[in-house]
Amino acid sequence: MECEVCGAELRGKPFKVIIEGSEVNVCKRCKSLGSEKPVERISQKDVKKVFLRKKSPRKKIEFEEELLENYNLIIKREREKRGWSQEVLAKKIQEKESLIRKIENAEITPETEVIEKLERLFNIKLREKVVEVKVNLNRKSLTPTLGDIVVIKKKKS
Repeated sequence: MECEVCGAELRGKPFKVIIEGSEVNVCKRCKSLGSEKPVERISQKDVKKVFLRKKSPRKKIEFEEELLENYNLIIKREREKRGWSQEVLAKKIQEKESLIRKIENAEITPETEVIEKLERLFNIKLREKVVEVKVNLNRKSLTPTLGDIVVIKKKKS
């Protein structure tokens, strides 16, 4: 465990102090930077029995496809190519015209159902497969950094 202020390795039990309203675990040198958190004592009278229910295992969310960055421009281009107004497009996919306007202006991200309707109508793909990112855990520090997780896409000029 490391000191949350200076990053030094903690030997023994860390000190719990409050610095600027946040409770942090610190080393002996850094404990003077805040005020020590008082130890809370609870009497047996105040203790209530709590029965915990087992939670059902959560389903792991897996993103297989991601909406293209310029989805709004693709939709607008396809609509205009056919000479349709936003109102006509809305009627064809049985949605409101205001929804089409917001999608084309990239004010909202369309729901999966709407994306599927548009893909079928225009016979295009508005989603792409998400590339699985492997985190390199062979480094000295096991704490992943932003660079380990993020894949940077360069814009096409």
